[in-house]
Amino acid sequence: MTQPTPISTLTDLKAALQLAIGVELSTIPVYLTALYSIEEGRNTDAAQTIRSVVMEEMLHMTLAANVLNALSEVPSVEPVTFQGHEGLVPVPGYPLDSPLISGIGTLRLLPFSPQAVDGFVRIEHPLHGAADVAEIAAGACGYRTIGEFYGAITLALKDPAICPDSAFQHRNQVPDTQYYGGAGHVVEVRDRASALQAVRTIVDEGEGLPPEHLEHEAKKVTTEDRLRSGWQMYSHYARFRELQTGRRFRTGQLANEDPEGALLLVDYGAVHPALYVPRNGDRADGPEGAALIEFDLAYSGLVDGLYRAFSGEPQALPRAVHAMHELRSRAVALMRTRIPADPAHTLCPRFSYLPLGDREKQARQAVELREQSR
Repeated sequence: MTQPTPISTLTDLKAALQLAIGVELSTIPVYLTALYSIEEGRNTDAAQTIRSVVMEEMLHMTLAANVLNALSEVPSVEPVTFQGHEGLVPVPGYPLDSPLISGIGTLRLLPFSPQAVDGFVRIEHPLHGAADVAEIAAGACGYRTIGEFYGAITLALKDPAICPDSAFQHRNQVPDTQYYGGAGHVVEVRDRASALQAVRTIVDEGEGLPPEHLEHEAKKVTTEDRLRSGWQMYSHYARFRELQTGRRFRTGQLANEDPEGALLLVDYGAVHPALYVPRNGDRADGPEGAALIEFDLAYSGLVDGLYRAFSGEPQALPRAVHAMHELRSRAVALMRTRIPADPAHTLCPRFSYLPLGDREKQARQAVELREQSR
């Protein structure tokens, strides 16, 4: 089996961390689409589960950004070159086939459904649903799993020949006091040890550990280390397995077991029938098309706000989280709007990040589409 190319230079380590921010970001629209599709007041346990994971993915973005900033590199949405692969984009579009991590499979924007939850479990499983890493075909960059990718980052951070002590600076850190409304804790990166702690937190909370570590005591699904929101500190994978199986884990169970606890009621019928149509697909006209564009503009502003927070404006992070709440209102409005050409389905947010130079044109187009209906 071909092994991924190790990260052997500080330049590639910085590029990997830029892409790591994007890896964490890439799952958020997938989870938010399902969350926002749930009808108001229904599936409250499922909604809380998904929401808790989204907040931790934002935490993971923050942790990766703190490590990158400590290496004197500013987080950016611009494409990067990593190990000779050019044009790798940190901010993805959908559907997404990651050129970085092949095992994740295609990330799609789906309403809350068994298919969507199966996708969540695949994303967060250590081997993305495979029984053995050898079953996963290597992609362009050679990484089969998220765990392999972060493992390569960890090895590079540990190696003074790649990342000397002098490379670490306490700069542009998002402090824990600025992490608003989420679970877990931000690690401010000052040196090699804190950088490794930040990466370890990302991997532990997701469940991207190699399988030989799954039986470790710390990976019990009901550890006493509680999150701020009151959730037990167990992995995203374990939480999504509860949704998938319709049962809670019992105290003392391990994350790779089937949940054996109380029933967890899930109603997949209490969901808006949203249908994702990519930007290059059939274009919605009139106010429906305008609303889709306006959502993309709002999402683009949210992403920009997050990157500002990661680039020396930590006070921008609470504003970005607030913008996510505002984005929910737009998403719910879309998902309540029938597609004129397909009334069995409703509109679905596209979570398309628009280049800054294209936004004025898109805003004008939204105005024109609204005027069509007058």
